Amino acid sequence: MSSGEAELVRLEHAPADPARAQALSTALAVRAAVDADFQVGLQRWHEQAKLVRTGDGEVHNEISGGTFHGPAVQGRDFSGVSFTTPPPITPSSPPAKD
Repeated sequence: MSSGEAELVRLEHAPADPARAQALSTALAVRAAVDADFQVGLQRWHEQAKLVRTGDGEVHNEISGGTFHGPAVQGRDFSGVSFTTPPPITPSSPPAKD
């Protein structure tokens, strides 16, 4: 049974090679099938790895034309962001009192 280390080293030399990626995947799956502790660790790693962004993905941000009120956030992959802003003051509404 392979530990997966040799497959990892081969994949590191050619990271875009799907056959090498599949060989590593198979080695890890076989090891996890026969080693319960390894399976638990691999699952824990997999859950953490799903949260990692690889940086692949394009972002194009543009604001143009018109009149904008309030915050504008540009970027990619935001989480946990919130804004609280008062409504805009119009001629028919009095200013908000604190």
